[in-house]
Amino acid sequence: MSYLKSATVCVFASTILFSGHARAWGPEGHAIVAEIAEARLTDPAKNQIADLLASDDSHAQHLDQIASWADAVRPARSETAPWHFVDIPLDALTYDAGRDCAGDNCVVQAIQKFVGVLRDGNADKPKRLEALKFIVHFVGDIHQPLHCETDLSRYPPPEGDRGGNKVHLTFNGKRTNFHSLWDGGMIEDVLEIQLGPHFEPDLQATTAEAMTLNAAIRATDAAVWAPVGLVDQLAIATVEWANDSHKLAQDAYSNLPAHRRHGWEQPYEDAEWRVIEGQLERGGVRLARILNEALQ
Repeated sequence: MSYLKSATVCVFASTILFSGHARAWGPEGHAIVAEIAEARLTDPAKNQIADLLASDDSHAQHLDQIASWADAVRPARSETAPWHFVDIPLDALTYDAGRDCAGDNCVVQAIQKFVGVLRDGNADKPKRLEALKFIVHFVGDIHQPLHCETDLSRYPPPEGDRGGNKVHLTFNGKRTNFHSLWDGGMIEDVLEIQLGPHFEPDLQATTAEAMTLNAAIRATDAAVWAPVGLVDQLAIATVEWANDSHKLAQDAYSNLPAHRRHGWEQPYEDAEWRVIEGQLERGGVRLARILNEALQ
């Protein structure tokens, strides 16, 4: 890893440390989504992204370096907080815009909004750069199952269980919560990695995992996940992605043992790991398609 790459991520991650819960994939998951996407970029998209990043104060050169930026700016820009998730009630069948995305303040609408800015070649460069940063992050967010639910049946509204944040548990001897387990707990355990001293991800490890996942993605699956013309169908697609993640969240809760005695962790992780990998793959493929079509 280059010094520049490491230093840039360190700035983002150290900011996240003091920003409260980020309600997102952890830095590792966001990096993996970005790395899969970057491996699938067309030359025109690569060139435009390089041009946008060249104007960024962070001196970032790769998508994984900006993948957690949206979490880092949350404390200073509280209006962005609802854009990271959509609180579909856990016992609801599907997303309802009026109920779950009041004022268009949810990840479903945020992706649509910022893709519109990015693809507008006449928009100011700083706005397009910011849109790129948000898109890279939010496409990752919507594929984290616990970003698309809140349990209102056992926890009082309007917050519910905040996407599993209020579901406290012990995993491999460490106290955590259900949301954090999905954010990065299982990723770190399976890949045997940890955040660095300043909470920066191990980008060598995430890149290795991303390339393994990317190589396993069949062209037929990628075409289904992210069909040609995706950016013109985002109003439909982002709802579908939220509904798919919501169903996976329901399964994640159903599979969680009510009485978590010693040894429950490995069977649960074994059952859910392929779900995590599949969502990272889908997020990366879809992010690449969005960027390729928005930056033709």
